[in-house]
Formats: sequence, structure tokens, C-alpha cells
Amino acid sequence: MAITVSYSGISMYKDCPSAFYRKYVAKEEGGAPPTRETAPAMFRGTDLHNAIEEMILGKRERLPKELSGYDGFVKQLADLGAKPEVAFAWDANWEATGFDAEEAAIRGFYDCKVVTPNQLTIYEWKTGKVYPEHVTQRHLYGMSAMLEHPEHESVNVITTYLDLMENMSTTYHSPMLSTYKWMWTKYINKCQPPQPYPMRPSWKCRTCQFSKKNGGKCPN
Repeated sequence: MAITVSYSGISMYKDCPSAFYRKYVAKEEGGAPPTRETAPAMFRGTDLHNAIEEMILGKRERLPKELSGYDGFVKQLADLGAKPEVAFAWDANWEATGFDAEEAAIRGFYDCKVVTPNQLTIYEWKTGKVYPEHVTQRHLYGMSAMLEHPEHESVNVITTYLDLMENMSTTYHSPMLSTYKWMWTKYINKCQPPQPYPMRPSWKCRTCQFSKKNGGKCPN
């Protein structure tokens, strides 16, 4: 049976095929789950994502103090009818399917989607540093958004670095959709079993849920 992947799953495969195998193929249990004490940055990021979502949905009037510079911007998104935490899933033929459907080949969530007659924009909120792999995420989300909205000829995907107050954006165009689908089909297929899934030790082992020092079964 084919394994359903996501941007994070494909990133894990690139970093360490063994970790991908343990999580997505063997469905191995990792060590102790992260806590606010052991992974404060992760929980902080989740809290800030949740605050932006709540403000877009009208559940709060202001963002936390550390995001106060974004109050006006998030209000503008709400006025445009922005939708936070939008799920998507595609089968092997790039047809829309249920998020948890057995035939889903790839799935994910946009942090925020804005669709108007003249605009198709995806936003991803990031805390911390700029990483090169965020370009790959923008590519996937841009392709997915265009598949959902064929009435738009292009989509702008924006990675917003909340701590840095900076944006990185890429615009994708519908005439390139066939090429995008070919590329992502290759990414999806490359992860699939059977294959050796070798270990690839790196500095990322220190936060890996399968690492021995974090209570997992991997010797690294």
C-alpha cells in the first residue's frame, strides 16, 4: 500500500530516510512526546499560530504583545474573508480526495488562504529562522491552491517570518501545473517502500523523536 505523505514527511525523508520509515511505514512509537519544557520553541510557534487563527475567525480582538505589529494586517485578512488552517489532499492522479482517505497520496494544511475574484494567496506563518526548504513548501502549496482554484491563473505563496517581520514570496502560474505535478509525483514516489531507508545522522538527531537519547529506538 502506498504511504500518504506531506511536506513535512518528504522533508523528513530528505533529512533521514530511516526516520521517515519509522514514522510513516513502520509507524514506530517514538520517545516521550515533547513538552513545553523540552520543546518551548515548538509550543510557542503553535500558540502564535492559534492566536492568528482566532483573530481571523473573530474570536479575539488583538494578538499577543509579541505579534502586536501584525494586528492591522490580520484584521485586513479577516475583512477579505481569509480562511485559516485549510486542509487539502490529493490522490495519485491529482484529484481532490478526503484528508484521511486511503487513496490520499499527499496532504497538508495552509495556515491561511485568501480567495477573491482577483486574488489567490496562501500564507504560511513561521517563527524563528529562514530555512531554504521553505521554498519547497511554497511550491507544493502553490500547486495545490491552483488545482483547487482553476479560475485563477496564478497564486502568490507567502512565508511570513513573524519574529523577523519579513516575508518571502513566490508566484506560481497555471501553465506550469503539468510540470509541478510531475515533480511532486517524483517526490511522492521516491519515499515509497520497499527500499533500504538508511540512517542519515546529523545535528537534527538531537530533536528527532526516534533518537535513542530522546527515548526512541534509533541508535543515533
